[in-house]
Amino acid sequence: MKLYSTFIVYCCCLIFSDGAYSEDIVSEDIVNESNIDFVHYKTEIAPNFNTRSIEGVVEITFTPNVRDLNHLNFSAKFKQIKSVYFDEQKLDFSIENEVLTIQLPFLLKTHEAYSVKVEYEASPTRGMKFYEDHLFTVYHTKNWLVSHDDLSDKATFDLSIKHDAGITSIGNGTLVSKQRVSDTQVVSRWQQNTPMPLYTFGLAMGEFDELLIDTSGVNISVLYRPQAKSGLTADLVKKAFRDVTDMLSFFESKAGFRLEQNYTYVVVDGYLAQEASGFSLVGEKFVHTLLSEKNENWFIAHELAHEWWGNSITSSNFSHYWLNEGLVVFLVAAYKQHSFGETAYKNEIIVAVKRVKHAVKENKISPVAFRKVIREQDINRTMAYSKGALVFYMLREKLGDKLFWESLKKYSLTYKGQSVTTKNLKITFEQVAGTDLTAFFDRWVYGEEVPVLDL
Repeated sequence: MKLYSTFIVYCCCLIFSDGAYSEDIVSEDIVNESNIDFVHYKTEIAPNFNTRSIEGVVEITFTPNVRDLNHLNFSAKFKQIKSVYFDEQKLDFSIENEVLTIQLPFLLKTHEAYSVKVEYEASPTRGMKFYEDHLFTVYHTKNWLVSHDDLSDKATFDLSIKHDAGITSIGNGTLVSKQRVSDTQVVSRWQQNTPMPLYTFGLAMGEFDELLIDTSGVNISVLYRPQAKSGLTADLVKKAFRDVTDMLSFFESKAGFRLEQNYTYVVVDGYLAQEASGFSLVGEKFVHTLLSEKNENWFIAHELAHEWWGNSITSSNFSHYWLNEGLVVFLVAAYKQHSFGETAYKNEIIVAVKRVKHAVKENKISPVAFRKVIREQDINRTMAYSKGALVFYMLREKLGDKLFWESLKKYSLTYKGQSVTTKNLKITFEQVAGTDLTAFFDRWVYGEEVPVLDL
């Protein structure tokens, strides 16, 4: 193991070499193939603010990838399972160690579509946050929806939310209907017709005001709590989110393809920055900080960038999570360079350097990517986010702007709508740049060595 415990900071030069990392490594990225392709979730939920729970029913459509499939497993964490059906036939199920196992009535054939329906209640203390006047889901979809935690699995989503008529709801994709079902309640139905990773499934609802942002071709809006609760007015929200149109154009140019759906920022209580498909959740406290420090718009840019890198192009597993997060941290720095100049760019890289330096002092270091499958709890987030960003910074310095941005665009266009590993990125950059990057990736990505950057 090679450790670099000091970071030397000067001005405007970069020191690194391409010497191969000395430890023996496996030559291929490893991805475990799933036995089942879950293709669609149709969900009806009724959140309850008083009990901080939901009643739900979900119909899950799937196709087996193996012969003679006889059971399904889903997360049962925070849930009470009421009943399970397969083609209207009630099925037996069991729950052990927070895993729901559904016994299928016969052996299923490969590549044919089947569906199961589950009626349940959930009281998630993680994955869904309830406040007096609003609620929202946060990342761990399996905690509020009967589902699983396969990072790369992508599916379409049909979500119906039963809620009070006086509040606003937001879900993935497009609002296709809003029907009154009683004197006081409505059902809002959202459809996400482009397959997205399950962790981007979500919703928010509450007493929100709305600001529409003028862009070309894409409707972007901001939902925020009334001034009495948030301290925000329409003018303040407009000021805080004034750069969104420019961010949209910047990320579209780097990816090579346009945002294909409308987008909403939901401003919620506290500090939060969380992407979902078609919307993101951002904290009111971040917004107030931005209003006093105009350069602190990172959270707006970061969550928007995930529509391309993370939601559309998704790491195949947590071994390659840096392709979701390290790349987006770097792209936020690049956007700041575009918007505020070279000093702002270098300042973002210096922040990443400091975070990696702190991890070194704590002896919390690891490779950025792994040629084995790791679990979510095994992610070294400083390495995935901050060292990952430094790797892209170094790669840009190595290749030069023209080849770097051409490589990133080729990678983004090639893997749009797909799940990827580090090897996919490496091969694309090698093809465009016309150079072998094996030594670079072995040392800085798959190796534990920490770069020393002079900035």
